[in-house]
Amino acid sequence: MVATRGRQGDDCEAMREPIRVGLVGAGNIALGDHVPAYLELPELFRLVAVADPTPERRALVSDAAGLGDRDVHADTAELLARDDVDMIDVCTPQHLRRDLVIAACESGRHVLSEKPIATTPRDASQMIATARANGVRYGIVHNYLFRPEIVRILEIIRAGDIGPVEVAILNWLSVIDIPGAAAYRPTWRHDPSQAGGGVLMDMLHIVYLGEALLGRPIERVSAWVDARTEDAPVEEITLSRFETDRNAALVNVGWGQGPGGIAVSGPEGRIEVGYEDGASGAFAPFEQLVVHGRNGRVEETDLPPRRSITNVLADFGAAVREGRDPVATGEQGLHILEATLAVYLSAALGRTVGLPIEPGHPVYERGVAGLRELDLPDWSPIRRRRLFGVQ
Repeated sequence: MVATRGRQGDDCEAMREPIRVGLVGAGNIALGDHVPAYLELPELFRLVAVADPTPERRALVSDAAGLGDRDVHADTAELLARDDVDMIDVCTPQHLRRDLVIAACESGRHVLSEKPIATTPRDASQMIATARANGVRYGIVHNYLFRPEIVRILEIIRAGDIGPVEVAILNWLSVIDIPGAAAYRPTWRHDPSQAGGGVLMDMLHIVYLGEALLGRPIERVSAWVDARTEDAPVEEITLSRFETDRNAALVNVGWGQGPGGIAVSGPEGRIEVGYEDGASGAFAPFEQLVVHGRNGRVEETDLPPRRSITNVLADFGAAVREGRDPVATGEQGLHILEATLAVYLSAALGRTVGLPIEPGHPVYERGVAGLRELDLPDWSPIRRRRLFGVQ
């Protein structure tokens, strides 16, 4: 029985044949993370095609995945015209995703997309609506949810060892500014028109982690941002507070050499996670998890190894076969995008911003470019630094 395409309810029972995947975008994330993860799950997926405008990148993915010449495309439309693709994996820069995702959904393909979902909430909303209208699965790669230390923290919270979570503090101030693929444009993440923001948009992983640790949806955002480099086009450091109706997360993210680690506290204890040399998770090895809770002090240094992308793919494949939503849906991707954009809006205006950002608001319609249309105070760090093209 072949993994089929089509509307919700059409052949979405358990499917025995691997889901046939077309990979669009052959950058570093696709080659270094997605391709190896597919190869680890041969009973669930079969990578059958790749599309990318850059010959060197297409060749690298083709070699890694064992694809033939007919399975390598310069034009995404050629890949979508194939009749042997059940799912599209979108690894392009985020400003290129809307038309691709809409076309894939309208052709009946399931879609898994790298984060962030888009650069504007308007684009994200259009993609979500198209996926729902065509009954296909639409998931976002929020892979940090599957990191071993995060899985363990959530287990401890659910067990009640520290009581209800009151505060989560996530420091990611030693993020390494890794260039994009040399064959494309290595500095594209510093272009607000392509990336939709700076270090926080690149690392909005930490926004959805903060919400996951709180266990409740973010409702209000306040923030400060800055850039240490003269004439920087995007922010290089952000200090943010994300509030729910009951608790709050402090999320601090920056390129550089600042401190890293996680602390989660409740009325009966706390959980602390550290990484090697006090650096940031994913950029330094996990070192220890310490719980001060109902059972006293417990330290863990050996957690089960997990490739987070592999777990994202396994969840998405199961969602396709079982006819359910994946862990991170398009709607969740939109929510986290709006929470991230609210950081920039709060820093620009110097006040707390509520969610969701309403349709018609310049930031909803145009992302960070919409900040240029607002009347910002002279002291606004975004205006003072002229970030995102603001004058």
